[in-house]
Amino acid sequence: MTKKFAEKIGVKVALKSVTIGILIAYLIPTLLVIGDGIKAALWIFEINYWINIVIGILIFYVCGYFFGKKAGNEILIKKKDHQQVGAKYGFLTLLLTVFLTSWIGFFQERFDSIGTNDNPFYDYIFKPMFWFLLFGIVPSILVGLLFGKRIKNNGNKKPTHNNT
Repeated sequence: MTKKFAEKIGVKVALKSVTIGILIAYLIPTLLVIGDGIKAALWIFEINYWINIVIGILIFYVCGYFFGKKAGNEILIKKKDHQQVGAKYGFLTLLLTVFLTSWIGFFQERFDSIGTNDNPFYDYIFKPMFWFLLFGIVPSILVGLLFGKRIKNNGNKKPTHNNT
């Protein structure tokens, strides 16, 4: 197993894990307003911050790519515990994604609220970090555990001539 191949496995599994994370992130608000029937599932079409969501998804995939490489290397080359590594990078992916995405709203609001008593740092950095971590910490760690296990399992498969 080469470092490059281990990183390739990590990235492949990470991008799939990010997709699972996006689905979970969509389902959490849907389930919170379940009393509204079909309207609960369509909440995404009633928001007016699409640019934040699109950029957030892109950041999520970039973080997944970056941390996937690191996880693949740690699990398959350095032989670290796949559960600890998976949970660590699952959480770090969520944390960094929310933090970086929060700055989009901060700068949008900052320019709109110059000279007012609004506190964009509290509204656009602190509150998103709090709410995403409150609802996302358990799913991110669970997906991270699965992520680590899948990297380990994929690394244990018999290599083919394309896996060099």
